[in-house]
Amino acid sequence: MVDDAVLDRAAELKHMLVEYSEQPRYDRVWHEVLDRHANPDMLWDEHRIMALWDYLVLEHRLANGRTVVEQFVDAHPELSDQERAMLLGWRDVVQGPFEVQRRDGPALITHNLVDELTYRLRANAGPSVFRGVSRGSFLIARVVAVGDEWMLSGPTSVLRPRDRATAYQLAAEMSMRTPQAAYRNPDKLAMAWQHQQRHRENFIQCFGSDLVVVPGHEAAQQLDKFWAYCRDNVTASDPPGGSDGGASSLPPTELPAEMVESETVALIFDREDGLGHYADYGLVQDAFANPDLLRRRRHRETVLSYLHDDSVPPTVLQRLAEQDTDKASVVFRRLLKRPQFNWRTDGEELLRKYKADQLARPRWPQFCPLNPRLAEHVQRR
Repeated sequence: MVDDAVLDRAAELKHMLVEYSEQPRYDRVWHEVLDRHANPDMLWDEHRIMALWDYLVLEHRLANGRTVVEQFVDAHPELSDQERAMLLGWRDVVQGPFEVQRRDGPALITHNLVDELTYRLRANAGPSVFRGVSRGSFLIARVVAVGDEWMLSGPTSVLRPRDRATAYQLAAEMSMRTPQAAYRNPDKLAMAWQHQQRHRENFIQCFGSDLVVVPGHEAAQQLDKFWAYCRDNVTASDPPGGSDGGASSLPPTELPAEMVESETVALIFDREDGLGHYADYGLVQDAFANPDLLRRRRHRETVLSYLHDDSVPPTVLQRLAEQDTDKASVVFRRLLKRPQFNWRTDGEELLRKYKADQLARPRWPQFCPLNPRLAEHVQRR
């Protein structure tokens, strides 16, 4: 349990942090964040504004790659090492419906519906905040770590036990929209990798390979065919612990117009990157097979776009290059005007330069297995 003095100091630091974030220097980025999350169907009440501001302060990456809380820590050298560590830990926000299990002194013992872990929640405004919150209720909240407990951060709303379906719907949407939110739980992470591997095996069985190249106008139809294959192959041998959301519940696939209109699209189900689709893959594939095609502007620009585009993972280029490393060396010599380039010795450095962001990000499974309660709710809807 956390001493009350530590919680009081955490509350004081949070207040200082919010005041720091209200400087004019952050006005422009605040409006950018607000515009990015704007939805014409959404009512922007005070609750939503406060939650978005909390996101800006703790999680949003500024143009320099840093967060407001990181800049706050740098601006306060008088902070102790423990306080600095706590503040920087607040970048790791836990969200979602928390089902209230019981009161424990000044705290609530809760169960997070997304990651299925237990959280002992405290309020920096004191235990009176929890007055009237009954067992079986749901807190829609953002929480940050204070020692081995968790403190409410930003606004909190309460759903009564009779609103269980609403809480389940929110948790299911979060699980499918941001699967990594569930991966704080190592068991769910391991289960998600199992589901991804099962889907990859289904993809290979469906198409005969983990890569298939189709005309752009047929890509969505082929993806629908794959998901139908997954649905038809659901068996009792699924990994225990719930569904991944149910392929049968997915609507018809919709792809961006530029992908539908492209000459070819590659559907690739990589072991770690998961399922991806890449426009004009045929042009790139042909250039790696015959580097002389790079004399043609369209081939050259498309290969360069694969190198620069953040949506194309490095594994796609590795896959192309490893089919014939000598030809891959010629491709990059001509593209980059580096006559000594050799894929076998320089390829890794090339990817570190052009795909640095992707390589720096952790790799998560694409598929988040829902617990049986959430899966049943999704299937009913």
